[in-house]
Amino acid sequence: MDPSGGMCWAEYTQCWSTGNGEEQPGMWPVTALGFDLCSEVLYTGDTSGQLVTYGLGGEGEELEQLASVQCAHTPVRRLYAAKAGHVFVQTDDSVQVRTSGGRKCFGRTTTPNDAFTASTLSASGGEALVFTSAGAGSLLNLELGSVTHRMSVESSIVAADYRPDVLVLATAAGDLVLRDPRAGFQVSLAKRAAFGSGPGCHATDMVRAVDTRVFACGSSVTDAADSGAVVRLFDIRNLGEPVLDLEPEYSHAPVRLYSGDQLLWICHDSGLLTTRSLAGDVCLAPLPAEPYAEPPLSTYAYMSAFGVAPSGNVAVVSDTDGILHVWSDSTEPFMSTGDSPDLYAAPAVFDDSGPLIDDESVSLSSIGMGAPVKSPLLSFMDSERLYDVGRPVAYVEARVLGSLKQMGAVGYAPSPRTQRRNQQPFASPAWRQSWRSAGGLAEDDDDELTRGRPKFISEQLRSRRRQDAVSARASSRSGDQGADVASSGEQQPATTPATTALVPSHMRRMRIEYSRFGVEDFDFSLYNSTRWSGLEGDISNAYANALLQLLYFAEGFRDIVVAHSKGDGCPDASCLSCHLGFLFRMLSDANGASCHASLLLRVLAERPEAAALALLEDADGNPATTMPYAVLAQHLLRFVLEQAASECTKQSPDLPIGFAQRTRTVCPACGTAAERAAHVFAADLDPPQGSAALASLLAGGAASVRRANTQRASDQPADFLLLISRALARSDTTRAWCAGCRTFQLLRTDKRITAPPAGFLALNFPVLDAPWQLSLPNEFDLEVSIDGNCPVRALPPGETPQCRMQLAAVVSSIRDTPKGTEHLVIHVRVPQAAGGGWLLLNDFLVQPATESSVVTLGDWWRTPSIALYAQSPNKEEEPVTVESPVDMSSTLILTAPTSVLDSPAYKGQSTPTTNQKRRSAKSVKPQSIARSRFVAAKRNTAVPLTQAEAAQLLTERSFRCALDAEFVVLEAAKMEVFGDGTRELHRPPVHTLARLSVVRANGGLLHSVPFIDDYVAATRPIEDLATQYSGIHAGDLTAGTSPYKLSTMKEVYRKLRLLVDSKAIIIGHGLKHDFRVCNIIVPPAQLRDTMVLFQSPRHIRPISLRFLYWYFERKVIQSGEHSSVEDAQATLKVYERYVECFRYVHTEL
Repeated sequence: MDPSGGMCWAEYTQCWSTGNGEEQPGMWPVTALGFDLCSEVLYTGDTSGQLVTYGLGGEGEELEQLASVQCAHTPVRRLYAAKAGHVFVQTDDSVQVRTSGGRKCFGRTTTPNDAFTASTLSASGGEALVFTSAGAGSLLNLELGSVTHRMSVESSIVAADYRPDVLVLATAAGDLVLRDPRAGFQVSLAKRAAFGSGPGCHATDMVRAVDTRVFACGSSVTDAADSGAVVRLFDIRNLGEPVLDLEPEYSHAPVRLYSGDQLLWICHDSGLLTTRSLAGDVCLAPLPAEPYAEPPLSTYAYMSAFGVAPSGNVAVVSDTDGILHVWSDSTEPFMSTGDSPDLYAAPAVFDDSGPLIDDESVSLSSIGMGAPVKSPLLSFMDSERLYDVGRPVAYVEARVLGSLKQMGAVGYAPSPRTQRRNQQPFASPAWRQSWRSAGGLAEDDDDELTRGRPKFISEQLRSRRRQDAVSARASSRSGDQGADVASSGEQQPATTPATTALVPSHMRRMRIEYSRFGVEDFDFSLYNSTRWSGLEGDISNAYANALLQLLYFAEGFRDIVVAHSKGDGCPDASCLSCHLGFLFRMLSDANGASCHASLLLRVLAERPEAAALALLEDADGNPATTMPYAVLAQHLLRFVLEQAASECTKQSPDLPIGFAQRTRTVCPACGTAAERAAHVFAADLDPPQGSAALASLLAGGAASVRRANTQRASDQPADFLLLISRALARSDTTRAWCAGCRTFQLLRTDKRITAPPAGFLALNFPVLDAPWQLSLPNEFDLEVSIDGNCPVRALPPGETPQCRMQLAAVVSSIRDTPKGTEHLVIHVRVPQAAGGGWLLLNDFLVQPATESSVVTLGDWWRTPSIALYAQSPNKEEEPVTVESPVDMSSTLILTAPTSVLDSPAYKGQSTPTTNQKRRSAKSVKPQSIARSRFVAAKRNTAVPLTQAEAAQLLTERSFRCALDAEFVVLEAAKMEVFGDGTRELHRPPVHTLARLSVVRANGGLLHSVPFIDDYVAATRPIEDLATQYSGIHAGDLTAGTSPYKLSTMKEVYRKLRLLVDSKAIIIGHGLKHDFRVCNIIVPPAQLRDTMVLFQSPRHIRPISLRFLYWYFERKVIQSGEHSSVEDAQATLKVYERYVECFRYVHTEL
């Protein structure tokens, strides 16, 4: 009996496998079996490359052949049911998708030297992964027929199983490898299954039955007397020691596994079928005790393929004699679990050669298809797919939308009279620019910010040369006239008309434009003439720029994270406080130059907590949820402060942002009271007069519905000081569990501030439907009594307050149009010692602001998010500076470099057991020894600094070095191609540091020898390795498998930071781009850039390093792949030649 109590399994029928009808039945054994998901169809593939479909007949009757087609001329290795009526076929030289009738829908081929070795389908059947013998993997979209992802995998992949959360691979050497599809198929775990020792150890098949289990089937064939077959169960979460070994006593070679809902099927080479139960944590209890099914095979035959129908009551075994054995536990078996579409009534054999046409007068349209086709052809276009789209709708300017009044379904607005009535210039470039901006920064607004000057440095040089040429021609014609023209060589700011847009130009979203020279050609100085630096907003999650600027101007917080980043006691590569300190030091060194927080935002995107809290933007640059940016900024500020509080405990136990709060909960029924103390980073304001909308309350606003209703009932309008008092000392009633009453009660909760803020007080604004009609107080007096009451009042003249709070910063959300997207800006108060006043920071735009524009909140396009108040500063305070002292202890990262990736925990290796050591001692292979020597030869060649060189770096401040870096592409460039052939670059490719090499340049025995040669471990999927230009190959940046010694980005950044802080002279070629990608600012006095030194004033395009090195040394570099060490040494040679030529002109060299 079977486990369910039904009848025993018995052979339902058997038949010879048939080919195309021209050869003897059973001549070509079946090598692969598959079942359709929604129809009673059995797919078979044989060694001749023939695909045959069968249908079940009556009991004892032979299978009914439905179709037969020649797929390839190599054996069919695997068959998978892709979707209803379609099958995925893998042969040695091709992968195909065919219908049940044999029609080919999609296919790809490969060369005989790079044959397909394994394949697997996704759970949905819409994607397939195929692997070749050369170690290449491709992810195929079966709907589109295209390759969506490529990867480098272990060679000789023999089996694979693809699930949404994991990809399991098995190699011929007996290795199991887990890859994460959610992280670009990066290797997450690897394990040696160790079925035996010697070259005969192999894993023949593998299946993942349930979410946390991996079944691997393998055997060793080195010694026939000692060969043993085993099915091993592994835990997918760690791939440690096998959870269980199954060594069947019936056969030495179990070669096929299949997992159903509750059973694991094992088919041996003798045809014996056994099952194991998958119920329970540790499964695999034998069911039943006797063999489940054993088809009768001939003396010299063995099993060649095995499959179980989706219904679970039909099993098919094929043998090498060409016989198909169909077993079932029912007299009326069925194979599928879905609806069965109509199949072909008669067997059909299709010929790929097509019909012959002898009569030239016959129209080709009268010739039918070579096979019955029930689905529409690709060339068929019905009326539903054809429709007239017409021209694009006319672009409406932002000034029109701002004054729009809607009455019913029609909107009315006064005409701006910028063009003729009922006319729209669709084909003009100006219209395209207006269409692309979609209500963004208009042309006249941009001219107002840049004063009519070109945005690109290359265009400024061209304009200057044209003006010089005009001046020269004019001076040659008339001396007086030439003098006048020469005196006007400086381009005057263009007079721009006053904008009539409702949103000021400096408050709109700032967009970076790109030329063919990249982002380095964009002149950011047109948008910033102050000593304070802005942050670029063309990167992912750049909405956080305003929050980062707020924390930078919070002096106490800035000092804590900077001190934390300079310490050596934080090994965490993804420490948010360390990268905040790196960013703050860069902003201090920039002195008005544009910066970007790509390194910090990349670390933020890799934090799982940030993704869980929906703090990250999607691929289109929008919030992951419908949460507005004003509320998203509040959540991000709380998250960053919580992380800093847990990471900077050594520098300061409490952060200077926030206040101490006591929460007391009392049950009015039984009097049970509970108190707890906490540190609150920000206080949530209530809406004025209870005007909060329901959307605000549900989107994260802090006001409760009950509190809003209470305020709405009040007739007295609340001023801003009253809102602050309610936020710091509030009472509320909530329904919660009472421990005394043992039931739910309406509990009264009182939250009171217990001490004045230590440094800063952050206030969160609720999101309202209408603009705020209140103004922010510039200063107020905060008094905290013993009982927790918190009166907040305006400052009377001449009175000394207990705690005077002064407005320090305001973060606001801006909409360019009423229905447009949001972006964040910040107003900050400049310290008195640095000039005082207010600044507006809108990404990379930085300009002074008036106090009235900061405290006034009545504009429709402005939504306040966060207000930061600080204790009134001392009038003798120092300006914002970040000191970077360098001592001998800080040079340990260059004299004795180490990395957290060197520990076994990061290599994915554990301490081997005694049995593992004994196995490894017996299975030492010559190729393994050769590979270890090869790996050792490829290790990093850097020689650390000596103590004398470290002392020179600290004391003499004349240490010289040459630097070069290699980069890989994380995200490809985004470009739009128009119908007329023109292109528009929306975003350049995103690079990340892959290798950094620094060589000595101080003379001596170690001259031009590298002391830094670090490969940076990749933490995100890489789009393009750019091997020709970077020299980086697949696997070089993967921790645990790389042949190089890897370092984290934080460790490499600290080494660069040390060179900059020690005032070392850095020589390089194109250092501006290198340091920009590394996200660090180097003072110009420390740079010796050969690209700038050899820059021709008459040409914009720089001279390449390869040409300069060939010109001076008559040697060729970069003939193949680039090497950063070679490039750094070549740059040093070129710079030395420059010094020899110009040492009498430039004494500072």
